[in-house]
Amino acid sequence: MQKIPVIRDKKSSDILIIPSDDVVKIECIRDKEYIIHTLTDKYYWAASIDAFEEWLFEEGFRLIDQMNVVNMNHVTDYDARKGIVTLKSDTSSRYKTASAAWIHGDHIVNVMNLLAKMKNLGHGVPENEEDDAIFETILAQEEDYRFARSYAMIKALYEKKKAELRLEESELRYKSLFEHNPDPILSLNLNGLITSVNPAMFEVMGYTEDDLLQKTLDLLVTPEHHELMATWFEETVKGATPQFEITFISKDERPVELSVESFPIFVNKQIAGVYMICQDISERKRAEEMILRSEKLSIVGQMAAGVAHEIRNPLTSLKGFVQLMQSKVEGFDSYFSIMQEELDRINFIVSEFLVIAKPQSVRFQTKDVPTILHNTIMLTGSQALIHNVNITTEAKPDVPTIKCDENQIKQVFINILNNAIESMPEGGEIHISIVTAEDGQLLMRFSDNGCGIPEDRIPRLGEPFYTTKEKGTGLGLMVTFKIIENHGGQMRIFSELGKGTTVEIKMPAAKRQARG
Repeated sequence: MQKIPVIRDKKSSDILIIPSDDVVKIECIRDKEYIIHTLTDKYYWAASIDAFEEWLFEEGFRLIDQMNVVNMNHVTDYDARKGIVTLKSDTSSRYKTASAAWIHGDHIVNVMNLLAKMKNLGHGVPENEEDDAIFETILAQEEDYRFARSYAMIKALYEKKKAELRLEESELRYKSLFEHNPDPILSLNLNGLITSVNPAMFEVMGYTEDDLLQKTLDLLVTPEHHELMATWFEETVKGATPQFEITFISKDERPVELSVESFPIFVNKQIAGVYMICQDISERKRAEEMILRSEKLSIVGQMAAGVAHEIRNPLTSLKGFVQLMQSKVEGFDSYFSIMQEELDRINFIVSEFLVIAKPQSVRFQTKDVPTILHNTIMLTGSQALIHNVNITTEAKPDVPTIKCDENQIKQVFINILNNAIESMPEGGEIHISIVTAEDGQLLMRFSDNGCGIPEDRIPRLGEPFYTTKEKGTGLGLMVTFKIIENHGGQMRIFSELGKGTTVEIKMPAAKRQARG
């Protein structure tokens, strides 16, 4: 929109600037003297109109008689019989008129119709291209060069504005797709610097715009993937569209697994950068790990059933012979009793081994955990004494009872205590505390001052065949996790190398029976 320099009256020397769109007509009063009309005011303009003819023409001003140049955008009515046009705006009730006596009436109507089409572009580009046929129709029918030039000018401006609107619409669609896409997206320039990031990337990674813009991907990618990312970037810059999976590191140093599709950005048929559309597959990765773990459990279960069967057959024979010898041989009853107890113990361990194979028929009863722990320590006390390990316990009064299978809970305690004892080959301390948690559940902590466990190995504890021991199988902790899970509890392991390990078990409290 052009600006027009005007003065308030002929005697004034103060120049005012008004937008051309506010002008409804320019009235010539004598050579190089004009009155500039708006709907509410009039001003004076002392200059040659020839200097402004081209841009006035482009903005819709037309000479409709010898005295008046009219802004056709404000023409709302044309009375061909009287030769008068009415000038008005959409926002005001005021109006002015101008004489159009000498100009061909059809020309004014045609210009009004064409400018109306131009105005309608404010509501968007028409979907029906047939609406544009009016331009071709009017141009084809007009023989007067002056009028045809006017129509062609309006058509050119119409096409230009329509192209601008389509470009703007395309940019808005792209921006909407970029901003509202649920998948993380980022773009890089040819130097590998991040130039744009959508909100989904900020949400997944926890970074802000200032953290990422004009930075390299080394900030996001794990060090071991830097070289691979550089290779994929170079391939994309050469026109390839690689797809790959990679681990990003969030601002809180949490690993985020992403599936990435990378493709080049073309500007004027030249590659100007790289887009990367990502998909967070962390949950999928965890699900895949669970499936693998389930497959391992299935294999271990099948093995457990077979091994248990093979052990129980000779175990039955041994037990029978011990009972037979006990009835035949006198003076060794204490030895035979110990042998019977140990055979029963082996049979019990085999039964516990079957827990990993399939759900067992267990007897859940309300039990006092400190009592179970005391009996378990008596069984493992000799082993702790041999390894110079001192076991201390602390049970708060009125801790809740739990619904459990006593033998399975004993097995849990035995596994935890054995692991603690083995982590202290030179001797040490095991402290066990039993308290009531804030949520009313039973909380047990087994703490030792042994060698500890590397932090990166803790998440995998409980997987079959994964162990930190030189000759371990990983089955003990797996059985322990399984038993606690079947009892509706939770078990967590905290450890620090050289300082020791703490096993924390939380079990739901048994419901108290209402007294009648």
